[in-house]
Parts: sequence; C-alpha cells; structure tokens
Amino acid sequence: MEKRNIKKTSKNSVAKPGHLHGIGAAVAAMLMAPAVSMAQAEETKVLNQIDVKSTYEQGAVGYNSSTTTVGKTTQAVKDIPQAITIVPKELIQDKNNDNLKDALRNVAGMTFNAGEGGRIGDNMNLRGFYSFGDLYSDGIRDTAQYNRETFNLEQIDVLRGSGSMLFGRGQAGGVINQVSKTPFMTDKGNVTATVGSYDYYRSTTDINKVIDEASSTAIRINAMVHDAKSSRDVVSSQREGLAPTITWGIGTANQISIGHYYLKTNNVPDYGIGFNSTTRLPVNVSAKQFSGTTADYEDNVTNMTTIAQEYTFDADTKLNTKLRKSNYTRALWSNKGRSSYPYSTLALASPRGAEEDTYAFQSDFSKKFATGTFKHELLMGVEYLKENLNRWTYDRTANGACGGVSGNTVSGYSLTCDPFLYGYGNQRKDPSSLFGYKGNSYAAYIQDMVEFSRGWKLLGGVRQDWLRADYSTTGTSLGSTNQANVNFSEKSYRSGLTYQPNEMTTYYLAWNDSFNATADLYQLSAGSGYPAERSSTTEVGAKWDLYDGDLSVRTALYRASKEWERNTDLESTGSINAKKRHTDGVEFEFAGRIGSSWEIFGGLALMDAKIDERGYSSTGRHHSSIDGMTPRNTPKYTYNLWTTYRVDPQFKVGGGATAVGRRIIYGLSGNAPDIKNVPSYVRFDAMAQYDIKNEYTIKLNIQNLMNKTIYESAYENGGFVVPGTKRAFQLTGIYKF
Repeated sequence: MEKRNIKKTSKNSVAKPGHLHGIGAAVAAMLMAPAVSMAQAEETKVLNQIDVKSTYEQGAVGYNSSTTTVGKTTQAVKDIPQAITIVPKELIQDKNNDNLKDALRNVAGMTFNAGEGGRIGDNMNLRGFYSFGDLYSDGIRDTAQYNRETFNLEQIDVLRGSGSMLFGRGQAGGVINQVSKTPFMTDKGNVTATVGSYDYYRSTTDINKVIDEASSTAIRINAMVHDAKSSRDVVSSQREGLAPTITWGIGTANQISIGHYYLKTNNVPDYGIGFNSTTRLPVNVSAKQFSGTTADYEDNVTNMTTIAQEYTFDADTKLNTKLRKSNYTRALWSNKGRSSYPYSTLALASPRGAEEDTYAFQSDFSKKFATGTFKHELLMGVEYLKENLNRWTYDRTANGACGGVSGNTVSGYSLTCDPFLYGYGNQRKDPSSLFGYKGNSYAAYIQDMVEFSRGWKLLGGVRQDWLRADYSTTGTSLGSTNQANVNFSEKSYRSGLTYQPNEMTTYYLAWNDSFNATADLYQLSAGSGYPAERSSTTEVGAKWDLYDGDLSVRTALYRASKEWERNTDLESTGSINAKKRHTDGVEFEFAGRIGSSWEIFGGLALMDAKIDERGYSSTGRHHSSIDGMTPRNTPKYTYNLWTTYRVDPQFKVGGGATAVGRRIIYGLSGNAPDIKNVPSYVRFDAMAQYDIKNEYTIKLNIQNLMNKTIYESAYENGGFVVPGTKRAFQLTGIYKF
C-alpha cells in the first residue's frame, strides 16, 4: 500500500473538513473547533500513515492483549494505574464461549445473579458489587436487559474499580467494555459450524474484504445463527445475529466507520430450583429439573447503529467521536425455581415487557505535549445520552377456574391449572402497570497524566455529570400525581501515581470514585428521596511483562466501598440494600505465552466483604442483624485457569478449571434475614484441536468434564439458584480463507 503523508502547511493551519470523506465531513467540521487552539501551537509536522496491511487483523496476539481503549485512548495495559483484565477472542474461541456470561467466567472475582424480580439478561457482580449497570459496547453505555453474544467481539476489557471519571454513572466493582471486531486491510475470512450435546447447533461467519486500496476502505461482516437445548429440561436458546461494518481511511489521518449490530434471541429461560427449608441448601433433585413450562419465553431484539470517526491532527493529537442510536425490545414470561417437586401450579416471575431507545454522542480529544521537563498526556471530552424507556407487566389475572394447559409439560408430567384470564404466556399489557422513564445525561471531563521524573507519572482527572430524568406511571408508586423527576449534578474523580523503573515493570497507587443516580436500572420509582450512590476504590498494584513481553502478570490489593446501594430487584420493597458496605481484596492474574507452544490465562481473587451499615425498606431500616454480614453472592474466593499446548504444528490440546467459593443469599426486610447457602464448586473443561494446512480446523470441547452438579447463578433475595451445564461435548469445524 502506498504510504501517504499528512502535512500541516503552517503552524496556524489544521486539516480542513473539505478533505474528509462522505458523512465524516459534517461530523469533523462540528468537532474540530475545540482542538484548534492546541493544534496552532504545533510546528509543521509530517505524520506517516500507519501500515495496517498485515497478514492478520490487529489484536491477534494470543492470550496476552497488551493494548486497550478502555481509557478512551489506545494505551498499553501497563500504563493504566488500575487493575484490568482483557479476555481476548482467541481465548473465547478456544473455549467455545458463545455468550458474554460464559466469556466473563474467565475473570477472577466475577459472580452471576439470576433473574432478579423478572430481570432479563446479563446480570453479574464484580468484586462483590453488581455490574450490570456498567456494561459498555465500544465505550458507549449498553445497559439494556438482554443476553449478549460473542460472535462480534474482538476482546472484553474489564477495568476494575470505580470508573466514573471515564464513563459516568458507575459502581465500585468496575466497567465491562465489549470491543467489537473492525475492518482491516487484508482479505480474510472464516466460517465455523458446531454441533454438540443437547441438540447444540451453531454457525458463525467472519468475512473481511478490502473495497478500495487507494482510500484504505474495507468492510467486515460477522454473522451468527444458534439453536441449542440444554442439560436442563425444556430450557433452550435460539439466536441470530448480524454485524456489518464499513471503514474508510483505515490507518490514515481520517478514519470513519459505520456499523450496525443486530441480535435477536428467543429463549425458554431458566430460573433454576429452590431451597430446602431445613438444610438451607438447594433442593436435592435431578440437575435436569426445570420449574417452568414449554410455553415460557424470553424474547429480545437489539439494534445498534454507530458512526465513529478518528481524526488525527498529528502523531500526538487525536479526536475520537461516536454517534449511536440503539433500540431494545424485550418480553418475559417465566416461572421461578420451586422448592418441591412434582408440582401442578405455577409461580410466575412477574411477566413483563419493555421497549427502550437510546441516543449517544461522545467526543474525546487527546494530546501529548511537554511543558519544560514535564511530559503530558491530556484527555478531555464531552458526552450526551438520551434514554427513553417504557416498561409494563403482562396481565396475569386469575380467573378462578382450573383447566388443562394444552401442550405445557415439564419434566414428564402435565400442569393441571391455568390461572390466567387471557391464557398462559399472553402479551396483553396490564394497563395499571405502565411505567415510563425519560432521561437526559450530560457530561464533561478532563484528565492529565504527567511524567514529572523519569519513570514517575501522576494521573489526575475530574468529571461533571448532570442527569435530568422524568418518571411516569399509571400506578401509585410515584405518589398521587403518578409522576416524579430527579435532577442530579455529581462530580467524579480519578487519580493515580505510577512508577515504571523499566519497560517491563509497573507499580501504581490509585484512588477513584464514582456515583450512580437511581431507578433507571433498578426499582421502578424515583428513589424515595435518597441521595445518589457513591463508590470509591483505593488500590495498590504491580504489573510485570515477562518472557520479552509475551507473558503479563499483575497483582492488586484494594478496598472498594459503596454508600446508599440501591436494591436491584425490580419487585422488592427494599429500597436501599446497604447504607454503607465495603470489600477488601487481593487479586493475581497472568496471561500470555511461555515459550512458542504454551499459552496460559488465569487469575485468583480473594475477597473479604462486609455490610458496615444496613439499608432501608421504604423508610424503615432493615433488621439490625444485617450489620456486619457478608453481602449476598460474594464468595471468599474465585479462581480460573486455562492453558493450551501445541504438541506439533497441527495438534493443540488444552484444559482448565473455574472455581467459586461458597456464597450466601437472603432477602432484605424488617425481619431477620433468611440465609440460604449456595455451595462452592470447581468446574473442569478441556479441548483438543487439529489444524490442516492452515485452512481447516477440527476442534473438540468438553464442558464440565467431571459431570459435577454446580450452581452458577443465584437469585440474591434467596428464592432460587440456577445449575450450570452437565457434561457436554461440542465438535467444531472451521474453514479459513
């Protein structure tokens, strides 16, 4: 590819919008103004085009991903004064992780919640704090309720600790950012097909095509179809996805992308099994036992359209801008886990539906410069987010009569009672349940990392968020007027001190905080007058690059605290989980290659969590025994290990384990908590792969190799747990071209 130079003809000139292509012209013209004053200070420079026409797409480096954009600019992981875990696509592919939840099992300190009050989709805890409100896609907020896929993911960045200065509303646990696959300047593609136990069928396609060499234009299309049952009776999932992206000016001063992401899911959802009232353990039934019917459903459709521009003024100055329109629809009709079997009546988990539209705009300006002997890395930006959500429950009025439920069978016997006026699984909205949320969020932020002495860097940043939200309902939860509003204005801070004695070693001390407003993600109310959640994290850590950078090792010691923690259960009357609580922890992680044939990825997280001061149910306090208790679904330890070894150029084998310690779950009210125990577990997985002429691959995966009964997700308020898969085999064929 011919290398072109990007020149500024004088110190008072900048690249002109007239030189841009297509839709990027209007976007860049609007955004370049804030950068002009800094660009004027620069002398004439020449910036060589980045050569990205390599054989493989960017990021194809095995298990050790050394760079990330989670800090809004492309950075080396070692330069970030916070703990960060990157789950690369190579690991996701080796383990056949077909959804975000499975991929996140590779992250130490992560646990999973189950269907809180009828909640749909991904729901996880990090460092003991819920993190479903901290999900992002390419740096843009993506907190809608749906089950996320991996077919279009390049990697998953998990930034631990309070990240609100970078992202706005956030928690103490950390931020989970999904990084999408993007076009590159090589014709390349692959098609995969997988068959497996429990009628598992899946196929994916990833095709990258260069459209025009002269303008560095390429298109990449990822697609997926998935149809699978489960080791659990009746439970099934059907998914289809499509993600086309076209990029102009790859590797040039003006790179513009337009992409769309479509995902449709239709599942028979699983709300697990209940607990024995005497032992306080999950009921002793077959791991196949399902508590719903064949007519239960969870339907989701996600559409996201994104326009992104990366404009490079010179080698040290960039402007990144993104616009996104998203639409999410969802519907749920399912049953809670039962404590006794068999049964002939139903226990619904609040059937509900919703439609949500979001509009996001964000622009980040970054510049490296020097003032005397001080070297600066400046980041500043603005964001706007518009959210429009409508929720409702489906009518489940009892008609007082029992009759056969045609076709609705579970575990070999028929349910005998249909207590619903409009038929089981209807989608008739209950007119008294309609709820609306409209929010407008604005933010401005600035951050500077200063190298003040050789190897020493000081980071400081501040962010101002403004949230204006209006709520409306046909019910009474918002008072006599059936409407309410919130008006938050909050600051968040980020700070860190880094010492890098050499290129391979980093030590850091960091303090960060964040805030979260109320209600848009959690209870369907305006928050009963409580202040915003506040979270903070103090962390000291070290990062080492070993084996010439092929292997990365890190450790961190931290305290994460939160005040005014909201209840995440949509049906609970417990407004505030805890007025104050904290987690003390230590983490160890490693990722990369030892030698030319051995890849390894793993981590250990030890956590000591405590509720310092109990919360509120409405305006009343929780029971005094809550003070000093361990928070729900927070084990003392988790660890994960996965490794592969290439025996010869064609044959590779791998295996590993995932472990989670004992957890407790319980309801929160004015009464003493009803504690239930979720047993610890260790799950072993394995794989073997054979490559043929660099074009064909055959891979066998074995999940839960020892065929143990394990409980992976837990309903925090104590009702049920969801068992993981029993032993399953999956055979994949891959054709690369």
